Amino acid sequence: LGEIRTPDQPVETAPASLSVEASPALDLNAFSTMQQIIPALAEKRVVFIGERHDRYDHHLTQLEIIRRLHALNPKLAIGMEMFQQPFQRYLDEYVAGSIDEQAMLRATEYFRRWRMDYRLYAPILRYAHEHGLPLIALNVPKELTHEVAHVGLDGLDDEYRQLLPADMAPADAAYRQRLKEVFDMHPKEGGHENFEHFLQAQLLWDEAMAERAATYLEEH
Repeated sequence: LGEIRTPDQPVETAPASLSVEASPALDLNAFSTMQQIIPALAEKRVVFIGERHDRYDHHLTQLEIIRRLHALNPKLAIGMEMFQQPFQRYLDEYVAGSIDEQAMLRATEYFRRWRMDYRLYAPILRYAHEHGLPLIALNVPKELTHEVAHVGLDGLDDEYRQLLPADMAPADAAYRQRLKEVFDMHPKEGGHENFEHFLQAQLLWDEAMAERAATYLEEH
């Protein structure tokens, strides 16, 4: 799942080829090489690849998995939490070659909305551009998760409510406990003192990306 940081950057997932099918996680202890794990991954319609955002080796591993899965099946899409859904058109234009990389970064407001060193992710995006692989902006606007972290779902106005996923399941006990441990480690300042709001922001982050992935798969 990668790092858990602030209420404005909740529980995070990395680039993924997308699926709606639920399946158990692979036991990585059963695999010692990339050659062994790729056939097992290729049997799935979706693969979630975790990361520490500032670990370049993690991103290179992601790229290698993408390359190997693409070699087995060219019908591959790469879902990225680093980009927010309202900016999808610019990822499409970048993959199609109608705008260049710098124009894509400006148009998606990457440096304001994600801010992690772009060089960490560049090889993945350039591979998608080179091979015409769809890049899917999974995330909701930063303004929405920020607002939920401050006022909660019940405090949203109608404009923000229109941006919520159609279906948000309540957090189960394990999810709540995991997030409580994270919440307790963060300084309680700047309007982030309410655990329920923190939890709801994390849940929104996850549910919205899941909905976007599922919608893409239904359409493709």
